[in-house]
Amino acid sequence: MTDQPARTAGQLVDDLTSDTAELVRAEFQRGQQEMIAKAKEASRGAALLGGAAVLGAMAAGTSAAFVVRTFGKVLPAPSAALLATLLYGGGAAALAAAGAAELKRIGSLLPEETLAGVREDVRAARSGAAGTPG
Repeated sequence: MTDQPARTAGQLVDDLTSDTAELVRAEFQRGQQEMIAKAKEASRGAALLGGAAVLGAMAAGTSAAFVVRTFGKVLPAPSAALLATLLYGGGAAALAAAGAAELKRIGSLLPEETLAGVREDVRAARSGAAGTPG
């Protein structure tokens, strides 16, 4: 059959334990790498949402006196304040929409490829265990 010498059950169990530990470590590292990659992708969307929050705060307070005063030169003061608020609000809405779309494009932050690999490993181990005489 084979040229390998017969191995004891203890040696086989040791090999199985070692192989299992190595597989778990490899899957854990793969999961870490996948989560880091997803976090890097999500950072752009989070930055866009942060920008939207800043512009939204400016729209709520309309504290940008320069813009209001500039519009106030050609418009009555209430109209100038309204126009500035609408411009900041529109910018905030655009950034919020872009940030939400970016986060939706990325999807879940879970390491889906790693989880699929672990599920496949478990299925293979189960089918291999079912095929061994017991």
